[in-house]
Amino acid sequence: MKPARIQDSVHSIQYSELRIQDNGKLSLAKTIVTVVLAFIILSTLHSPLITWAAQQPTDRPIYIGDIIKLEIAAGDYLPEYIRECFGDFEIVELTEVSGGYQLALRAIAPGEYHALVGDKEIVITVASTLDDITREDIFPGGSQVMAAGLYIPWPLVLYSLLGILMLFGVFLLIKLLRQRKTKLPPPYQVFLKRATALPLEQDNYFVDLTLYFKEYIESLYHCRIKGKTSAEIIDKLHELPPLAGLLAEAEKWLKECDRLKFTGLEVSTEQKQQHYTWLLELVKRIDADTYNRQKEGDS
Repeated sequence: MKPARIQDSVHSIQYSELRIQDNGKLSLAKTIVTVVLAFIILSTLHSPLITWAAQQPTDRPIYIGDIIKLEIAAGDYLPEYIRECFGDFEIVELTEVSGGYQLALRAIAPGEYHALVGDKEIVITVASTLDDITREDIFPGGSQVMAAGLYIPWPLVLYSLLGILMLFGVFLLIKLLRQRKTKLPPPYQVFLKRATALPLEQDNYFVDLTLYFKEYIESLYHCRIKGKTSAEIIDKLHELPPLAGLLAEAEKWLKECDRLKFTGLEVSTEQKQQHYTWLLELVKRIDADTYNRQKEGDS
């Protein structure tokens, strides 16, 4: 019976050694797994977290011109680095937020783009609407005539306005020429009409009669004598050679009118009529003398 006990003890010792070896292998495996998990967790915490701004993916592909919005949870990167990572895109907006960035991109050409941010690679596939069209034959046209949009033929409008302006200018020119051809009545006829219509009963009869005489001289010789005294008028008339033989009579009539106007004497109708007839004869002689001089000049 003793040898059997010794053999049982040997088997017990061998079994205990086997259990110790197995426990050692399990502890080593746990240690390795723990180290690997810790490394993965640390790597994940260090690398940026990139998510799409849209919470639900869309079935429609990304086309040229679409705005792609990304959220990058990596506050330790500079904006210049982010722009460099997405250099193949048009960066519409780059906003720095708490703990990262909000990025809005737009592609200008179709293709597959790779952007490496830290140790994270982003793959964005941009499609083209032309590539999605698989039809190779000609699209059938509709028989319905569509209404044309508003079209203004500006050259035609400008030419029309130019033609209207030219016609208006020709009309004004013809009217001006007709007015020039219409001869004004001679100064003598104007004086005679106004002086004849002047009533003898008017209080300022001699004032108006003198005014008509001054306007007649101005129209005939193109000089300025209105507003001047009788003496100044005579001095001005001395400068006109055609009136040299009539200056004495004109000066006498002007002085007589001044006497009747400014002395306060009561003037009868007969006196007004006499001075009117006197002035009328003087104006007739001036007009006749002017006509004769013009006729001599023409011959």
